[in-house]
Amino acid sequence: MEPNKTGERIRYRPRRNSARRRAAQRCVHSFERNVRICGLQPMSDISSASGELSPSATVVSYAEPKRARRSSNLTITSVLLVIVGVASLIITEQILTGWLALGERANIPRSNLNPIELTVAAGCLLWGMVTLRTALGFFTHERVPTIRDYFEGTHSRMAPGILLTIALLGVIGVVSLVLAEQVLTGWLPLGERINIPRSHLNTAEILAIIGGTLWGVVTLRTVYGLWRRDHRAWAWAQWVVLLTAVIGMSALLSGMFDLHTLVPRGGSIFDNLPGVQELTAPGLLIFLSCVAVYRYITIDVELSAAQALRNTLAKSPGAGGIIGFIALFIVFSLASDLFLEPRSLAGIVTTNITRGIVAIGVTFLMISGEFDLSVGSTYGAGALIFLLMMTEGVFGITTSVIPAAIIALIFAGILGLINGLILIWTGIPSFIVTLGTLLAYRAILLVVVADGRILRYADYRLPPPYIHFSHWLIAAGALALAAVIAYMGYRLIPSAWRGFRSEVAGYRDDPRDMRDFYLAMAFVRFVLTAVAVLGAIFLLLQAAYYNILSAQVEPVFEISFFELMNGQFHFVPRDVNLRSGVMWWFILVVIFQFILTQTRYGNHVLAVGGNPGAARAQGINVNRVKVTNFVISAMLACLAGIINVSRLANVDPLMGNGLELEVIAASVIGGALLSGGYGSIIGAFLGVLIFGMLQTGLVLVGVDSRAFSGVIGVIIIVAVVINTAVRRARK
Repeated sequence: MEPNKTGERIRYRPRRNSARRRAAQRCVHSFERNVRICGLQPMSDISSASGELSPSATVVSYAEPKRARRSSNLTITSVLLVIVGVASLIITEQILTGWLALGERANIPRSNLNPIELTVAAGCLLWGMVTLRTALGFFTHERVPTIRDYFEGTHSRMAPGILLTIALLGVIGVVSLVLAEQVLTGWLPLGERINIPRSHLNTAEILAIIGGTLWGVVTLRTVYGLWRRDHRAWAWAQWVVLLTAVIGMSALLSGMFDLHTLVPRGGSIFDNLPGVQELTAPGLLIFLSCVAVYRYITIDVELSAAQALRNTLAKSPGAGGIIGFIALFIVFSLASDLFLEPRSLAGIVTTNITRGIVAIGVTFLMISGEFDLSVGSTYGAGALIFLLMMTEGVFGITTSVIPAAIIALIFAGILGLINGLILIWTGIPSFIVTLGTLLAYRAILLVVVADGRILRYADYRLPPPYIHFSHWLIAAGALALAAVIAYMGYRLIPSAWRGFRSEVAGYRDDPRDMRDFYLAMAFVRFVLTAVAVLGAIFLLLQAAYYNILSAQVEPVFEISFFELMNGQFHFVPRDVNLRSGVMWWFILVVIFQFILTQTRYGNHVLAVGGNPGAARAQGINVNRVKVTNFVISAMLACLAGIINVSRLANVDPLMGNGLELEVIAASVIGGALLSGGYGSIIGAFLGVLIFGMLQTGLVLVGVDSRAFSGVIGVIIIVAVVINTAVRRARK
């Protein structure tokens, strides 16, 4: 049984031998039954009288599901084009009749249109006619030529859908270059420009000029490739249209967030309909036009731009965190102009230092398949021991700040060790074990800091805890840290370079439509890795050189321990609350992400969480890994407590109460599985930043702060759904 060249008909010409004829019929019937099970629709025409197959014999439509999807896609595309066309014509009519004014119209008759209105009206009129003509072609033609037919040369003439795609990309490219020119010449200011010459560009304007120019050049180069039937332009067109759709959606959201400024109190949007159109129409037209064109150019594609992006995210455990972070950042940036101010951004990271450091240890533990609900109590108990050792003392013993910090870390490590040993010796689930120790460790604070009082460092009238450093010691530390980063670069940069070389070597023979995307991603990964590693090494070497020079003038200098751990940076304005604790948090994220992904111990953690039995079979000491992670989690919680005390200089009995649920939620948002074996430190980092953005963004947009917990609950569910979908796609 052989399919013909089209793959749609299967014909039999049975011989006269009746046994062979019956065998052939059984084979055909079995094949049709299997086809029905698979959901396809076979069409057979078997003569019951003669028992032989007719000339039109057993036609199996393999392409029926694909044709159905294609027809549905074209129908939706046509509807979108009709909506865009009608909306464009309505906007044209509104401008020509003077109801939609663009620019200053005071004391100017409606019939007197300015150049901007004439240009926009002509553009909307042409775009409406083009989209409606394309939609009409989609509705009337039984077989609509696709972009694959265009590239394969099946149709010599350029189909309406291809012309629409080229027209849209051409408009995007020209508008991008015009906007860049307007910003460069000062006619389109971005930000405050009072008493500032046009030639003095701010950072936002420089970025807009560079981005607009690059986007326009790339888009016009894509148009040229489509015109010349360069197959690579197909993939580039998908990315340009997809990203422009995102830009259109952002413009639409921005206009929707500003509608409250146009609608009078107690009124509706119909009271100022022209203003509503001016705010929302551009973004809506851009978004719907790009969606329609994107659906058309991805009809016959094997791997679309959206699928390539989804596959790339599937490689990262923190896909939910990445998507959530980007989405919230865009929404709050559009909803409030204050969100992107340095004060707001600094507040997002500064207020979440302790939560972020604790989340690192909790994520490490969750990846190994265990919980630690006692981190909030350990966080408070470690901070209490640190402050007690410098003030009242423990068992009559007081110490300076460095020994106090070391003793507190050792104490927290013992608490974590107790959690791990109870788990190993009893076999009780870690959820129950740490639920009990959560209450037991909380009792330490409730007993020591009793009667509702707060232990304050200032109450003891002690001087700030200064520590003395030698410049030579700092220089040696900077060089040692540079050596560690160089080792990390030795592991990371060659790997990124090999990935880039592999993409370059197989570029010409790569049949994937998105090969340009994968090549670009490999190049970006290599460049970012190299720049980050070399930049860090350069800064550390510069710091070592500076301290060597300073050692010749002043061998020893002093600094407050509180300032070192969580003091405000002096190189930023005083109203920007950016503290040194952010630096320690970022350093710990990099270190533990490297440990998890680039070391043998990280592989052991993933193996223990994924399949403990298989890990034991490979010779991994599962119990040792779990106990070690409990100790790490507890010590990081204590370190977070020390950093918090360095800022507030006090401890209260409820310090860290409820922290455990917040950091577990951040880890889950970042992609960590409750069952273990999956997750990343970067994902937890993004999960904590999502917390910070919600805290700041909800206040800026006027949402009641009491709704914060409800929003976090929704974000957790959405993140888990996204992470689950990504893992399924990865499988």
